[in-house]
Amino acid sequence: MRSHNTLLRGVLTLVAVASCFIIVLAVFHIKIADSLSIIPVQERPFFYEQQPHQASPTQNASPEEDDAEAYLEQDDKSSAHHDYRLLTSLRNNMGFYNKIDAKLTGHQIMNPTLLELPRNANSSHHFLIIARAPHVIKKIGDKRYKLARQVATFGNLTYNNLGRPLLKTGKWSRLLVNDFGGPEHHCQRQPDMDRYIGPEDMKLFWTRTGEPLLIFTHQVDDEVMCQGQFIIDVRAAMPELEQALGAETAALLPPIRFAEPTSLHREAPEGEENHPRYQREKNWALAQSPFTSDQELLLMVEPGQLYRYTSAEDPVELVVSEKDQISIVQEPYPPTADKTWHSKLSKTCMHDVMLDERHVHQSSPMLSVTLCNRGTCEPNEQNTIMMGIVQRRQDPPNAPFTWYDRRVAVYESAPPYRMISVSKKLTYHGESDGRYVWTGSMSYYTNQTVFPPSNHGFLDDEVWLGFGIKDAAAGWLDVRARDLVADHYLCQGASAEYKHYRQGLSA
Repeated sequence: MRSHNTLLRGVLTLVAVASCFIIVLAVFHIKIADSLSIIPVQERPFFYEQQPHQASPTQNASPEEDDAEAYLEQDDKSSAHHDYRLLTSLRNNMGFYNKIDAKLTGHQIMNPTLLELPRNANSSHHFLIIARAPHVIKKIGDKRYKLARQVATFGNLTYNNLGRPLLKTGKWSRLLVNDFGGPEHHCQRQPDMDRYIGPEDMKLFWTRTGEPLLIFTHQVDDEVMCQGQFIIDVRAAMPELEQALGAETAALLPPIRFAEPTSLHREAPEGEENHPRYQREKNWALAQSPFTSDQELLLMVEPGQLYRYTSAEDPVELVVSEKDQISIVQEPYPPTADKTWHSKLSKTCMHDVMLDERHVHQSSPMLSVTLCNRGTCEPNEQNTIMMGIVQRRQDPPNAPFTWYDRRVAVYESAPPYRMISVSKKLTYHGESDGRYVWTGSMSYYTNQTVFPPSNHGFLDDEVWLGFGIKDAAAGWLDVRARDLVADHYLCQGASAEYKHYRQGLSA
């Protein structure tokens, strides 16, 4: 009898060990295959509901306000207002954001920008991907610099063993504009930036005529400016693009007008030439209005400040009057507040919502959206808007760790191009505290042969966001355009027509 019990205990022990092994193996398989844990992740940074003091939005928060444990122990019922919108993937069966696998290129990539390629029988690639690789030390003369590198490669949408979507690249890659310009530059207000050289913050954009454009930041040797904005046609930067498109599609593209990196610069107002904002020009957003010339190229330089490209020799031209650059959030904000804070320096609805005067900048290219489903209405100036992502970086000690407050800014799609609403904070399903996400890419995904690719769409069209994860990895998220224009705070002066077409969208 004792022998029988011993045998039974042995069998049960073996079954228990095997079961534990299978569970552990499954967990690691999911984590390795998907780069995501099956452990439930927090849907948003825990301080998403925290707001700086209304009367002093840039004032450092006290240690008590930054204490994570104290915040997590708060009663969720203490506030009925939630200033965030959770975005989930259309394709990922768990809703998580997705990753870009570029291992075959031999590069570690981050901060990607994506350009969907037109489909045809000759092309075997779905996307052009340009992303930053880690800085490398480069000695020039007697100085040591940290050189930024931008890697271009092609990728295809595929699925892993768990059926999760994945952008996977091939072996081919090349470094872009790595031999452009000399290292000489001097940032008067930020001399520590003098050791950084090379192209940064690249962003891809299809124009309505079919130009694949690339805008980026690069050091410049100038008395005032130390970093400037440049634009180039991707075909000039990498001839391999036309080969990838195939002769038939490449023949449809218009002539190249930016055959080399072309400087984009604005003219500083008299007396403000030495202001820091004109010393480092960064994160300009390419845009086009659906109701102007197909050749017109717009640039959102700062929230509310829209410029027009004129020529390589002349500065960009401001197209928004000083009066129309000013926008104010509709009171009360937040909806539960007794008093609304308004920016006195920047004077935009976005700065009001972010409760910050300075640390707000453009992030993604601009897209236009008609506020109905495709085929149910015709675009016009009243039902169509332009939108782009704007970010504000938060760092300790003002926040428990580095993170980005990212929101969508909505503008009128025709003059005077006023800012008319701002979204709640966007959080991507699967992101977690301590792994900050920097979003720099936004484009329509059409998966069709229509040419040229569009920077205009409708509420039910698909938009892909591309982002870097803690300067170590690259990700993307597929959503509907509707998701980006829902849950907005209106700006004062938003038209009755805009409010009408927002009916049916949440908040």
